[in-house]
Amino acid sequence: MTVLPFLIVGAASGTLSLLVRSRRGWSTGIALLGLTWMAIVAAGIGSTATIDIGGARLAGSDWLRLFAILGSVVGLLLVVVDMAAVHEPDAPGVIVLGLASAVLALAAADPGVAVIATTAGGLAGVLVAAPLGAASRAAFVGSRELRALAVAGTLAILATAWLARPLDNLVAAPVFGVAYLAFTVAVAIRFGAIPFHLWAARVADAAPGVALPLLMAWGPAAFAAVALVWIDQSVAPLLVPLTTERAVLASIGALSVLLGLVAALIQDDLEHVVGYTIVADAGFVVLGLAVLDPAIWEPIRTWLLLFVVARSALAAWVVAVHGGFGTRRLTELAGWARRAPALAAALVVIGAAAVGWPGLVAWDARASIASMALPEPLATITLVAPLAGIVIYGRILLVGLARAGTAVRGGRSERPGWPVPRPSRPMVGLSPVERAFERAGHLGSSLVDIIWTVPAATRSNRTALASVVVLVLAGLAGTVAGGGLGVPAAARAVPIAQPGPHASPSAATSPEGPGGSGAAAPASVEP
Repeated sequence: MTVLPFLIVGAASGTLSLLVRSRRGWSTGIALLGLTWMAIVAAGIGSTATIDIGGARLAGSDWLRLFAILGSVVGLLLVVVDMAAVHEPDAPGVIVLGLASAVLALAAADPGVAVIATTAGGLAGVLVAAPLGAASRAAFVGSRELRALAVAGTLAILATAWLARPLDNLVAAPVFGVAYLAFTVAVAIRFGAIPFHLWAARVADAAPGVALPLLMAWGPAAFAAVALVWIDQSVAPLLVPLTTERAVLASIGALSVLLGLVAALIQDDLEHVVGYTIVADAGFVVLGLAVLDPAIWEPIRTWLLLFVVARSALAAWVVAVHGGFGTRRLTELAGWARRAPALAAALVVIGAAAVGWPGLVAWDARASIASMALPEPLATITLVAPLAGIVIYGRILLVGLARAGTAVRGGRSERPGWPVPRPSRPMVGLSPVERAFERAGHLGSSLVDIIWTVPAATRSNRTALASVVVLVLAGLAGTVAGGGLGVPAAARAVPIAQPGPHASPSAATSPEGPGGSGAAAPASVEP
């Protein structure tokens, strides 16, 4: 199966969800149904299936299929957490459309089309950062986000267009390094990497927490995957060292890792913690783009999958805490773990998956990126820097174990309950047969009573429901960090470049035929 059915379902359900946004229940229901169907369809995407639409080729791959499945499942769980906790009006539809545009970018063979697709998905995110009728502050945040998207998209399009032309004798000219630096800096801007982090910090403050993974992780991750293929097909074959450009990019990545963790450590607003941990993790992606070596493919794509899932789980955790206790301020959440032990367990799992340890697939991927992009001892410093995450998560847990504050005491706990007392019906039958008939009748009546009470029971147990979903997301993050779900195999497949003016002859052929893709080509080989 090609990627087309996935894109059709995503575009239709996301658009319809936004069109009926005034009916919040219908909008959320359509998004949930669309994401469920997208997950099912994504599982059928073939690794070599291609389709041409209007002259543009869309190709599948193992990595794209896994990205689409994980994105659909994570998006579905995020919408459920949002529905149980705060219920933002535009977030479900935007999540669906953003995921569809990311997969479209990964499937596009033309890097220009891929850049346009990822930029369009980011524009959909402006709807949740600055919706229609928003206050002046939200409108300002939306304008900053729009500016960042426009700058990043323009830089990437100019870079791809310039290197797509016949270069003749300009291969060694400085303009080649400028094009490479323009695209990679565009990726850094999309991630909000330091020093391009100001727009991302504002978005983390104004946008709904459930939308942060789309705005700062999933969309930019697809953009980075597009850049990775473009570099492999258009830059690496020219064998130009680009020492200065790579040093600039490596500096941006290392600073993002180190300073992002410091910023996350001192934040009081939990959504800012999410935003800056995303910036820190994205630093390793930027570092990976500074490596002009095919060996970087497996670690960077492994890290991308862990990055998007783990940060989505942390964002969902913050949304659940906010919905349960009415605040995101850590200073106001004293004792939260006492009232929400399942959320405490989820935070431990999320922290373990994000930080990792030697021998874990996620840790090894991070180590490979650092060692290939940076000299010693900077590579070792950057590799061990994420251990500061232990302090970040430990600080949040210590606050949760303290004596409960006012906000926590007035919030909702995870303890399940039923909104109405169980109905009691007297037995009037005398014989065993009469009593058997009575019990059967009472059972049917009790089932009807339970069915009618389910909506009210769901509302009264929203915190428990959100906690269970966050636990599932935490488990998914742990599975990906450990290399489950076929992550290493999907990341290991090397794309086969479409023949072009700068592609090497060996990269343009394969036993299964030529092809290309924004994230991986339709054919792949194992190194």
